[in-house]
Amino acid sequence: MSKILEIIGFVLIGGTIYSWIGMADSPLRWPIFWGCAGGALAIILYRRSKRRKNDLVS
Repeated sequence: MSKILEIIGFVLIGGTIYSWIGMADSPLRWPIFWGCAGGALAIILYRRSKRRKNDLVS
C-alpha cells in the first residue's frame, strides 16, 4: 500500500510542477495545481498519521 501511495504522490507532484510551469495560458492551470497539491498533502498527512499510530502501538 505504501508503494502505491508513493507512486501516486510522485504523479501528483509531477502534475503540480507541470501545471505551474507548462500550462501558462490554460484556464485549467489553477484547478489542476491546487488539486494535485492538495492530493499530495493529503497523502503526506495520511502516511504521517499511520506512522504515528504504528509508533504508539509498538
